[in-house]
Amino acid sequence: MEVLIIDDDELDRMAIIRAMRHAEVEVNFAQATTAQQGLILANAQRFDVVLLDFRLPDCDGIEVLKMLRSTGACQTAIVMLSQQEDETLAAQALEAGAQDFLLKDEVNSRRLWRAVYQAQHRYRLEEALHNSRNELRQLAECDPLTGLANRYDFERALQLGVGRANRGGTLAVLLLDVDRFKQVNDTYGHGVGDRLLIEVARRLKPVIRESDLLARLGGDEFVVLLQDLARDEQAILLAERIVASFHEPMLCDGISLRVTASIGIAVYGDSANNTLDLMKCADIALYRAKQAGRNQSHFYSKQLHQAVRKRMALERDIRNALAQQEFKLYYQAQIDAKNGQLIGLEALLRWEHPSRGVLLPADFLIMAEEIGLMPEIGKWVLQSACRQVHAWRNCLAPDGLCLAIAINLSAGQLQEQDLFETIDRALADSGLDAGLLELEITEHALIKNPQNIAAKLAKIAARGVRLSLDDFGTGFSSFEHLKLFPIHALKIDRIFVSGIGQGEAQDRLLAAMIRFAKALGLKVVAEGVETNAQAQFCCAHGCDFQQGYFYAEALPATEFESRFLLA
Repeated sequence: MEVLIIDDDELDRMAIIRAMRHAEVEVNFAQATTAQQGLILANAQRFDVVLLDFRLPDCDGIEVLKMLRSTGACQTAIVMLSQQEDETLAAQALEAGAQDFLLKDEVNSRRLWRAVYQAQHRYRLEEALHNSRNELRQLAECDPLTGLANRYDFERALQLGVGRANRGGTLAVLLLDVDRFKQVNDTYGHGVGDRLLIEVARRLKPVIRESDLLARLGGDEFVVLLQDLARDEQAILLAERIVASFHEPMLCDGISLRVTASIGIAVYGDSANNTLDLMKCADIALYRAKQAGRNQSHFYSKQLHQAVRKRMALERDIRNALAQQEFKLYYQAQIDAKNGQLIGLEALLRWEHPSRGVLLPADFLIMAEEIGLMPEIGKWVLQSACRQVHAWRNCLAPDGLCLAIAINLSAGQLQEQDLFETIDRALADSGLDAGLLELEITEHALIKNPQNIAAKLAKIAARGVRLSLDDFGTGFSSFEHLKLFPIHALKIDRIFVSGIGQGEAQDRLLAAMIRFAKALGLKVVAEGVETNAQAQFCCAHGCDFQQGYFYAEALPATEFESRFLLA
């Protein structure tokens, strides 16, 4: 028998050893004088019994007992020993996991061996009871055929998930049905049908995330509980992976079966606000998927279904757009406010979609950011614009024409590790002088980590590249920001320009913004100039440059050439 004694009193330890050696059983003792030593020994090897003193120099015996049980290190009987006779203490020891309690004054061979044998017997009974409870819980929560969670376990998890969603989380249910399962049972028998359900469960397990719950509700009906979705498309992407997992035939008792699955999707909040209605919505969506021809998924909400499908199609098209060279650059002239001469241009991204026509950045840039394509698109814009302007300057631009190019730099691009390399490569490959490149940053891009952004912008400015603050007046710029960042120009947003002549207060505000920028020594560019009155007002109040439909809309490269460089 292997015995661990945890007791700081040497005399007491010797008394225990003498008492236990007066028996026919061979006993090996391990001794610890502190709680820490005892825990280390209990972790290191298995003992048949632990004799634990209530008073230890570094920890209370009850706490040691709790630690031994909570860590699972001590899977054996424990007898608590104490100098004081205290029924409350004895009860606490038993509640904390001891199998017996013995006063040290009562330690003799007969009493000690009796306590050890009783403790071992009680521990075996407790362990058997614990295993029985686990088996009952397994039966209650686990589907016996597939080993998945059953309806009871799913409904409990769904209830908890709804509570979490009400506190700001997200939740979706995917209800799955094996198409024409009844035919399999009728044709091959229930034994093959059961084997098919086991194979379906096996196919589904690797498809879902570890954080999601897969359950069998009964018959051929399965369900997936998804939590913490970043966006609704994730639900339909999972559904598509599930449908794809059924493509290969399923071998059941030597029979190759080709089966498909239909899936109904319901999102908590969008479809329903309680568990019962959420499952009803998923069931309705499943019915629609079957009505539409099976082997597919469907959202409960037709509007949501269409919106998600549209977003997914857009994502797919964006991924192909670069490879298919569907992105194009349009150019808008920037005009000197004093003499009306062309002094530069801004490169503006357009997507010439094969079926939807020309799309503006607002139609696709947010999606491009979400799927991580903006760095690649941004590099293409920078390289293409620099090459185009350098070619124009060499071949078409009149002598003395500046023809600088302004390009938007997104917040995501500012975070890219290879930003400086991207700028250097675009300038080197195109041959464009750095002083002719202007990068536009929005106010919103400067809010997070302004000190870090300022350091990056300083490195860009050190290359000779100019920087301007775009959409000025619509964000959160402060005097501190404008002092911090190496900006050479402010671009006043079109919303302020369009208000010219519509009220004295609006006119004064725009004039004040221009004076403010000039006082800081910055150039001022007015965006969205559409009328002669707007152009005259901006010029009269000191605006340096203007752009907008009054001069020209954004044009493809060939049209910009013919209108401004070949005229």
